[in-house]
Amino acid sequence: MQENTINKNNFSAKEIKNKFDLITSENGKNWLLALNWILVLEFFSSFIEYQFLDIAKGYIEYIPNGIFKELLIAILIVLFIWYSIYNFIFMQKQKFFTFTLYISICIYLLSTSDLSFNLLLHNLNIFEVTLGGFGFYMISQLLLKFIIFYLIYKMLIAFRNRNKID
Repeated sequence: MQENTINKNNFSAKEIKNKFDLITSENGKNWLLALNWILVLEFFSSFIEYQFLDIAKGYIEYIPNGIFKELLIAILIVLFIWYSIYNFIFMQKQKFFTFTLYISICIYLLSTSDLSFNLLLHNLNIFEVTLGGFGFYMISQLLLKFIIFYLIYKMLIAFRNRNKID
């Protein structure tokens, strides 16, 4: 009886891993999908670091208030609306990857006002974790860094296998 529950738990863990691989890299076949997930998770990770650590604010080159900021926001909104309509009409998978990256960049820029992407570039190093004490931030950053490291591994496998698929 106990062996059946252990086997069911192992099966569900394998099933979860297979579904995760399918969603994030099509089981190591699509390097562009894996890269897309890496960048989206890095934007999310940078946003969490910006919200929880004061050190993160030192990396940011803020956009000064003025006409340039207003024009940048207007251009981003117009491009977002145009690209959204275009994506929903023609719904191509490769265009959807670009769309999710565009949404991530817009959310990152609007939430952090970091025009130079210094915080993002600082955060791309998967081996650097700024510890701000044990809590939500540290747990989420360690989890995101582990997932990103795994996605980089899957992206490299997919990139190596792309010649075999063609």
